[in-house]
Amino acid sequence: MKKVLITIIIFLSPMFALAEDRMARALVSATEKVSISSEIAARVEKINFLLGDAFKKGDILISFDCELYKAQNEVIKANYETAKIQLENDKQLLEMRSIGKLQYQLSVSAMNKAKAELKISTLNVKRCKVIAPYDGKVMDVYTSIFSTIQERQVLMDIVGDGLLEAEIIVPSTWLKWLKTGHNVEIQIDETGDNLKAKIISLGAAVDAVSQTIKLKARFNEKYGGLIPGMSGTVKFWAKIKILKLQS
Repeated sequence: MKKVLITIIIFLSPMFALAEDRMARALVSATEKVSISSEIAARVEKINFLLGDAFKKGDILISFDCELYKAQNEVIKANYETAKIQLENDKQLLEMRSIGKLQYQLSVSAMNKAKAELKISTLNVKRCKVIAPYDGKVMDVYTSIFSTIQERQVLMDIVGDGLLEAEIIVPSTWLKWLKTGHNVEIQIDETGDNLKAKIISLGAAVDAVSQTIKLKARFNEKYGGLIPGMSGTVKFWAKIKILKLQS
């Protein structure tokens, strides 16, 4: 019997002919985004990067006038050295039974206190410089040179230089065919560009009121001109599978 090879195309997801049912809105977001806050109260001495500027990991974003913190650190360092000497001296006196254990324990406590104060003071001096945690760009700056800022005050927003993502909300019924790894195309409203992306995660729960679920897609590469906050329309392309039948 002669074998005939038949190729059948089957759409795994609903057919793209129903395009209006296979589109959703998307919001571009950064994988790494953080608000930089001050860990000390001080006066801003220098702002090295402004709105839109790119920086590298380890760059100094903002520096403060920390002469007071540095001076305090020198005083505390001297107190710590004095406490160490006193403890060593009291240890020898204790061995010679010239002082009691109580006096020695007080010296131990004084040295531990001085050590802790030195650690805090040294940390405060290090906090006089705000260091970039990764490569990225400045989204916004909320302070200026010579401004006096307070502890925990927000100084700037930054975003990482990695691949951007898109936040998408779709009907929960799409879960019948939509899986992670699904390739999509996103047309960006602001530029008109059609960019490739891939679904990387599905929401953990369906919204009970709207019967929708949140998705995340990651763009396949770093597209020039694409920035967080842009919006667009997502097209969910149907996948095809080739079946080979023999007769």
